[in-house]
Amino acid sequence: MPGTQTHRVRGVTSSLVASVLFGGMFLLYGVVDASAESQFGWRMIVTVLCYGAALATRAGRAALLQLWNVLASAWWMPLILLLLSALVGFQMWLFAWTPGHGYGLDASLGYLLLPIALVLIGRLLFGEQVSSLQWIAVAVAVAAVVAKIVLTAAVSWVTFAVCIGYAVYFTVRKHTRLDLPATFGGEVVLLLPVAVGFVIFAPGATTAGGQTAVLIAGFAGMLAMSAYLGASRLLTLPLFGLLSYVEPVLMFVVSLLLGERLHPYDGAVYGLLAVALAVLAVDGFRASRAIGTAPA
Repeated sequence: MPGTQTHRVRGVTSSLVASVLFGGMFLLYGVVDASAESQFGWRMIVTVLCYGAALATRAGRAALLQLWNVLASAWWMPLILLLLSALVGFQMWLFAWTPGHGYGLDASLGYLLLPIALVLIGRLLFGEQVSSLQWIAVAVAVAAVVAKIVLTAAVSWVTFAVCIGYAVYFTVRKHTRLDLPATFGGEVVLLLPVAVGFVIFAPGATTAGGQTAVLIAGFAGMLAMSAYLGASRLLTLPLFGLLSYVEPVLMFVVSLLLGERLHPYDGAVYGLLAVALAVLAVDGFRASRAIGTAPA
């Protein structure tokens, strides 16, 4: 029990640290004068360098060997890794692009809708079981999106790009045996040529302070991802899922600080979405308790 409590405290701390770092990156991306492409490129380069250092450890080499064995198991597995690299690369570029172009609120809404999209894609593409409470959450979330369209006459493409794109990424990862510790490192390595090209040819920061901020954001991205993955291994899925909502809430606040404004009826939309996420949380905790009380 003490060990479990220690893991929970470490997991919660890691998740909150990751969310704060992601929120800080989002703010930096919105105020630095470098292009999103340059910021994305530097983030990838810093991440590759840090992952390269991690490979010097015994655990890093073991994780790399595990990834290699999965990739060698079928001729098409490297193509799946290439697809995953493209999907997550687009999302990381979008994360850098949205705050500086007035789409921060739309991106935060996409992250809030992501758990709902995961339920739907898991059911439609992979035939996963969906509980009655999950269907209720989906229905309420759909009502929120419909309300957004009817009341504000628009739902940004960014919202759908985030929630659907990341949902496809996570479900493909899960169902192709590539949900491994070293997979993200492989994805980033594949993105390195694009990243170097962006750093060379895309407009960068015009001041030394701006370039320092870009490098800090890149380093923060590496730390945030490490903390996020660490939390996923230490926490139960329901608690991890609940804590993952901290990041889009911080993105929402940062977007307002950067000057974006809510539509008059957005309160009703976010209220419905909060209900949907609360229903998902209740369903997750019920499932967790059921597993915990099941006979061994």
